[in-house]
Amino acid sequence: MRQRPEYDLQVIGRNLRRLREENDLTVENVREYLCLGSVQAVYKYEQGKGYPQTDTMFALMELYHASLQDITKDHEESDKLSSAFYAA
Repeated sequence: MRQRPEYDLQVIGRNLRRLREENDLTVENVREYLCLGSVQAVYKYEQGKGYPQTDTMFALMELYHASLQDITKDHEESDKLSSAFYAA
């Protein structure tokens, strides 16, 4: 049986911010879409201080046209490895 994966709050936060910016959305746009009372929850997710609830994560995936891997995987590490491979 496989082991349950670990998820890094900081990686998820970076990815959520990157995806928001790639989609030319403001924190206020995301707050409105998610029907949140304030922008603080969006900042909390992007700063890696907490996970979005499941329904919120699904909504963010739709808003950003992103897969779960786009949000949970460390793309900076992948980019470094790809760059090193092509530089060799």
